[in-house]
Amino acid sequence: MRQYHRFKQQHPGCVLFFRMGDFYEMFDDDAQLAHKVLGVALTQRTEGVPMAGVPHHSVENYLRRMIQAGYRVAVCDQIEDAAQAKGVVERDVTRVVTPGTLTDEALLDEARENPLAAIVFHRDDHAALAWAELSTGDFHVAELDPAGARDELARLGATELLYCETATGEPPPRVAEFAQALGCALTPRPAWQMRPDEAADVLRRQFNVAQLAGFGFDDNEPALAPAGAIVHYLLETQATARAHDNPDAPPATATASANSKSEIRNPKSLPHLRPPRRFTRSAHLVIDQTSLRSLEVERTLRTASVEGSLLGVFRGCVTAMGKRRLRHWLCYPLACREPIEQRQRVVEALVHDSRFLDELRTALDNVQDVQRIAGRLAVRRALPRDLVALGTSAAQIAAIEHLLAERPSVATYHERAAALSESLQQLATRIGDACVDDPPAHLREGGLIRDGHDAQLDECRALQRDSHDWLARYQKQLIDDTGITAIKLGYNKVFGYYIELSAANRDKAPDAWTRKQTLKNAERFITAELKDYEQKVLSADARAVTREQALFAELCELARRHSDALHAFGELVAELDALACFARRAVRGRYVKPTIVDEPTLDIRAGRHPVLDEMFGDRFVPNDVTLGPASNPKSEIRNPKSPTLALITGPNMAGKSTYIRQAALITLLAHTGSFVPADAATIGLCDRIFTRIGAADELHAGQSTFMVEMTETANICHHATKRSLVILDEIGRGTSTLDGLALAWALAEHLAGEMAGGGARGGAGGPRCLFATHYHELTALAERMEQIVNLNVTVREWQDQIVFLHRIVPGAADRSYGIHVAKLAGLPGPVVARADELLSQLAVSHDAP
Repeated sequence: MRQYHRFKQQHPGCVLFFRMGDFYEMFDDDAQLAHKVLGVALTQRTEGVPMAGVPHHSVENYLRRMIQAGYRVAVCDQIEDAAQAKGVVERDVTRVVTPGTLTDEALLDEARENPLAAIVFHRDDHAALAWAELSTGDFHVAELDPAGARDELARLGATELLYCETATGEPPPRVAEFAQALGCALTPRPAWQMRPDEAADVLRRQFNVAQLAGFGFDDNEPALAPAGAIVHYLLETQATARAHDNPDAPPATATASANSKSEIRNPKSLPHLRPPRRFTRSAHLVIDQTSLRSLEVERTLRTASVEGSLLGVFRGCVTAMGKRRLRHWLCYPLACREPIEQRQRVVEALVHDSRFLDELRTALDNVQDVQRIAGRLAVRRALPRDLVALGTSAAQIAAIEHLLAERPSVATYHERAAALSESLQQLATRIGDACVDDPPAHLREGGLIRDGHDAQLDECRALQRDSHDWLARYQKQLIDDTGITAIKLGYNKVFGYYIELSAANRDKAPDAWTRKQTLKNAERFITAELKDYEQKVLSADARAVTREQALFAELCELARRHSDALHAFGELVAELDALACFARRAVRGRYVKPTIVDEPTLDIRAGRHPVLDEMFGDRFVPNDVTLGPASNPKSEIRNPKSPTLALITGPNMAGKSTYIRQAALITLLAHTGSFVPADAATIGLCDRIFTRIGAADELHAGQSTFMVEMTETANICHHATKRSLVILDEIGRGTSTLDGLALAWALAEHLAGEMAGGGARGGAGGPRCLFATHYHELTALAERMEQIVNLNVTVREWQDQIVFLHRIVPGAADRSYGIHVAKLAGLPGPVVARADELLSQLAVSHDAP
């Protein structure tokens, strides 16, 4: 227990999984927590000391559940053989597992990145943000305003956020708000680790450089403060990392206190961590947290499921790296035409050559998650199966290079593959020659290295396999030498191998034999030669395992020397896989290549909602969208005035929200380089997509539904430019009718009028805007402002019933059909009848301003 408490003190804030035999035990408060979170039984070995344990062979499952609950775990292992220990078995913390520092395959979602982030707020109300992916080594730094930092953390999907510890021990209000909104774990760090000078120092040492100018940073630059905190944290949590489930790995070194500068360790602890790159928002179309959620890019609003989201439509990647890259592209669309068109050319080539697409996907399907495997190698946590998977994956570079050859559309990718080919094939050959095709899960009993690869290992294995043959030969030799035909060889755990003579032959034993045991009817002897062989046989198994572990370590070190090539290979595979997924979706969904232009236009012919189009197929009703300069003369809703704002009216359930969302999603997809669900599309480059959709309050922040609506609307007014796309749904419905109408009217004027008059950010011209509303009074704006056009959803009445045609046509709707919709929803007949009766009595006439 003294040993346990020592490690517990060294890792404050961590749940300590303490290895005792076949279990990881927890005591005191940790045991109570494990009982609550993991549901394991609460017992006690000592009176008044709660204890709970989990089996060592299934610890990864319990670790995952503890991490998902937001806790940090220190894993303390036995680092010596209990059978050889004198006194208490030596133990050490071999890893610290936190939400942002996961590397084990069982703890990670292969389709999502797992970023660790750190944030530092400056006095000028700017935030320095850094994030790193330990499992792959990617590292970025950005300077943003607080709102922008929150949006980036949401787009990244940060799982853990480091911040500067406070005197009270509580996170600052703004940091706490971020964590609550994003659902990520919070971890305080010492203030000295977030000083710019300290950050620059640890970064220089980590990357072994004299200055950071080569990475594009000035020494002591404030933006580096969170990057330094991340490196400190990773060095601390990974300092004791070693091969998982490998009892013969070198003993770990005890972790020093996190509050001591002496804890900076050998940078080789993180050899795969790449130098930080400066992130700039201008390279990407910005989608804030609200828009990501409203457009259901990653998850649905109602069920928080990937199924039914935009990401769910593109579930066609065959590699884990491709899945992560595709998600990243959907959350980070491009904002420049040239890289968009580069992706389009590859997708187009794959769409038009189905054989090329199929062969490429087949080749990629044989590539494992080499980036995360390389990450586990770097932190000494790779398994035998990881190494073999790395070898078989690296061998695929030849097939990929061959497929990409002599195809102009993928010439850049072929050049990248060719540059990696020799290095990766050498690595693949070394691993393939040494390792079996079906490796074991661990090295406790060996079984990884092929026969014939290593003479020393073959000798040990021969001793294990051939002991019976040797004993038979030795028995024959003894009979020939002594003339005693009744010689038997045996073995027991007390004496080991022995020679047995019957009582009648005991006196014939040579003097060189040593008597070991006398039985009633027999005598047992040993010889020096027999004891030597016994020692070899009994130690052969252990020596074979030790030798395999040494060979495994050599191969891992060889793979680590190829880490740059493996990372580049992972990048290549991820991009090709994501592009192939785009092509596959384009073929299956009859998508077309959009034309990307610099002008602020949005011209879509027969556009379809990507998700609903997949769900309903031919039953989905396509619609046109035309905003800004029209390039589609056949559009049903083309307007010679080139309006920038469309007011869409019509009843609920008719398709207004679907219409505006599909326009935003088609715009987003076009900026990723994907084809889009339409007959034709011309998309002007956007800088941001803003949405104000749905009703939701934030009671934890003291904000009502209407307050949230107005806050999001204010953000649009302050940040939208003429290159933005704005999607608005039912602005003003959270307050009284007259207040809501007035606000919606003023907002429409602002987006279409004042901004177009030169008062907007970014110069003259308002953003492209789709504004769905039930306020029919707003339709009068189209007669006053040429930037506004009215659209409505067609409805047909038949025998006091309504039929939704889901077609968007020019003009304004004259009714909302709210009572009809209520009837369809199942409202009791008397209630519907009374509402119809009251409708004419309660009609209110609003005079237009």
